[in-house]
Amino acid sequence: MKKELVTSKSQTNQVEDKKYTSNIWILLIKTHLLALFFVLLMFLVTGIGLCFWGYGKIKKFEQAAGISTWELKNKVVNSWQQEPIQTEDHKNILLLGVDSIAGRGEIPPLTDTMMLISINLKSGTINTLPLPRDLWSEKYQTKINALYFYGLDRYPSTPEKFTQEVIEEMTNIKIHHTIVVSLDELKKLIDLTGGIKVNIPTGFIDQEFPRSGVDVTKERDPKILYQTIEFKAGEQTLTGEESLQYIRSRHSEGDEGTDLSRGERQQIIIKALFSQLLNFKQYINNPELAGQLYRWYDDNYAQVFTLEEGIATVKTLLPIRENIVLNSHQLSTTKENPESGVLDNPKPSNKYQKQWVYVINNQDLFQKEINADLFK
Repeated sequence: MKKELVTSKSQTNQVEDKKYTSNIWILLIKTHLLALFFVLLMFLVTGIGLCFWGYGKIKKFEQAAGISTWELKNKVVNSWQQEPIQTEDHKNILLLGVDSIAGRGEIPPLTDTMMLISINLKSGTINTLPLPRDLWSEKYQTKINALYFYGLDRYPSTPEKFTQEVIEEMTNIKIHHTIVVSLDELKKLIDLTGGIKVNIPTGFIDQEFPRSGVDVTKERDPKILYQTIEFKAGEQTLTGEESLQYIRSRHSEGDEGTDLSRGERQQIIIKALFSQLLNFKQYINNPELAGQLYRWYDDNYAQVFTLEEGIATVKTLLPIRENIVLNSHQLSTTKENPESGVLDNPKPSNKYQKQWVYVINNQDLFQKEINADLFK
C-alpha cells in the first residue's frame, strides 16, 4: 500500500493544489450532523408528539415523512430492547466530509473535513475533535485527507473503511461508526430549520472563494473562478448557503485563513445547528418539519447509522437528556505551545513532498491528548 501511495503523490499534489470551486458536494465529513441523529431519534422515541397532535397534524407528518406513525411506532418498540454499540460507556464516531465536486474532471475525491466525536452514554457529554486535513501520515506518506481516495482502491464500495483503519491506528481510538455526509445535505438541513443563529467571533473577507458550477479543469480566469465573501463579527442568522461559505472559506488573511481556524468555524456551525435541533417545541407546532427531518435522515443516513442503533443510543441517553452538552476541542500546536504542542508545522520539503503539512511530534503524547479531549 505504501508504494501505491507514494507513486500516486504527484497526482495527489495536483489535486490538493486545485481551488475548491463548487458547492455540489457528494459526500461530507463534519460536521457535524451527528447532532441531528440524536435530536431526531430522541424526538421519535418520545412519541413524536403524538399525544399533542390531532388527526390533521398526524397526517401532515405522515405525508412529509413517507411513513405512517403506526409503522414508526412499531420500529421504535421492536428496537427498544437493543443495546447501543459502545466501548467503556463511549460511542465513538468518525465524521467525514469528502470533496468530490462536479466540474473537476478526473480530480479524485479528498476528505475536506475530518472529526472525531465521542458520546459519553453515562454523562451525556459529547466531545468533538477535528483532525487537520493536512495531518501527515508517516506510514503512508500522505496527508490524511487523501486516505479516502486511496480507500477507493482497497475497499471500492466502502472507501471510508480505509480512513477509519488508519485513524484508529494513529489515535489508538476504537471507532464504532464512520459517517460520510454531504455538504449539500447540511445546507438542506439548515434551511429546513429556518437557518441557524450564530455569534461570529472574528469577521473576515475571502477574495478567493470558489464559485460553484465552474469547471476548474478548463477555466483559468480568476474573475470567473472566484468570488468575494465577507462575514462580520457578531450575532446573526445564517442560511444554509452562508453556513457552507463560513465553514469552507480558506483564503482570508491572518489566522482565519488557517486550517485550525477553519475547524473552529465548523464547530461554531455544529453547535448552532445542535441548539436549533434541540428546540422540541418546533416539532410539536410543525409536524411537517418533523416529517421532513425524518425523511432526510431515512433517505441519507439510515443505512450507516441505523434507526435501531439510534433508538438504542437514545434510550440510553433519555434519562440524562437534560445533561447533554457539546464540547469542542482542538489539538495543540508548537506555534501556540512550543514546549507541549503535539503538532508541528515544518517548512515544505522533499520529506513531505513539498507540501504544507502538520506532523506529529510525539506519537504517545498525541494519543494521550486525544484521549483526554474525547474521554474527559
